[in-house]
Amino acid sequence: MFQLTRTQALNLVRTSRIVQISGVVFTIFLISAIAVLYNLKTINANIDGNPVRITTIYGTVGQALEHSSKLEFYPEDIVSPSRDTPVTDEMTIDVATSVPVQLSVDGQLFNTRTAKETVGEALSEISARYALEIKDVDEVNVERSDSVTDSMDIEVRRSIPIQVSADGNKYETYLAPRTVGEALKKLGIALGTMDKVSLALDHILEPNDQLNVVRVAYKVETIKSEIPFQTVAQAADYPVGLPDRIVSRGSQGLQEQTVRLTLEDGKEVDRVVIGQRVVTPPTNQVVSRGTQTSISRGGNTINFKRAYVMKATAYCIPGGRTATGASVRSGIIAVDPRIIPLGKKVYVEGYGSASALDTGGAIKGNRIDLYMNSQQEALSWGVRTVTVYVQ
Repeated sequence: MFQLTRTQALNLVRTSRIVQISGVVFTIFLISAIAVLYNLKTINANIDGNPVRITTIYGTVGQALEHSSKLEFYPEDIVSPSRDTPVTDEMTIDVATSVPVQLSVDGQLFNTRTAKETVGEALSEISARYALEIKDVDEVNVERSDSVTDSMDIEVRRSIPIQVSADGNKYETYLAPRTVGEALKKLGIALGTMDKVSLALDHILEPNDQLNVVRVAYKVETIKSEIPFQTVAQAADYPVGLPDRIVSRGSQGLQEQTVRLTLEDGKEVDRVVIGQRVVTPPTNQVVSRGTQTSISRGGNTINFKRAYVMKATAYCIPGGRTATGASVRSGIIAVDPRIIPLGKKVYVEGYGSASALDTGGAIKGNRIDLYMNSQQEALSWGVRTVTVYVQ
């Protein structure tokens, strides 16, 4: 009988185990290969419009893209359909790849990526991602409609509300904090050398500041105006107080003034005469003025302080009482005390000496009422214009 040595037996056992292990490994590999081949799918990816075929064993779109060796895939890339969509063979996937950008918000830096096409869209997305609350009114160093480019620097300055009044317009706007001078330049408001601003040009704007611009301008005008004539009186021999009598009529002169007007927002606030000349000098009016203070009547001299031309009527109320309590009688007249004080002695042409002791509701101004002893005398008198001499 054939007998194995101990060494031969051990070698045979070892060989048998190797064969067994190799068989197991092969079986596992075969099963894995079959599984891989069973799950292997091909997808058509459009990367920024460029077609790329990707073969994958992964189950979702996101996994397939992340593990593909044909592209670099970032969390910020935009994928359609969504990343958690199950992969099917020959499915189509659209990918908009993101680009790196540097965002500065009031000096705070964010190195990030975005797949959005415009700066405005990118800001909305990044703002939501980092809870930055970037508003549409905030200032950006580039136009929001500009296209996003690789490694683009985007600077955002948060704006504050301010009220602006200039050139007839009043409105509220938003600006990042800056000096008033810089704000005016930003708003396109140019200042003249004399214009006024409600805030100092080096003042840093604060929320709800009121920025008022007043346009100041000078305007020179030539203004013509009349020069009033003067009245020159000459002494004349007729009762003092009677109306002046014109000897020669006066005429107005004419002068020219050169005036500098100061205008604020088109409204005049000041004027200064910077020159004037007389074009036509005025001509004085010459009048004669009464200086006579005494008259002679019936051989008697009557001295008086002044004379009036008055309208005189007559009345007769026997037994009546005057406003001063005196009994009515011939020689008593009613007057307007504002013209002739009560109690004054007067001389009335055509009537004679009298006393101002009465008043009347209709006796106003240069008017008197003469007492007559009879109705007939009163009627005969009627209404006359007389000279009254107040003594």
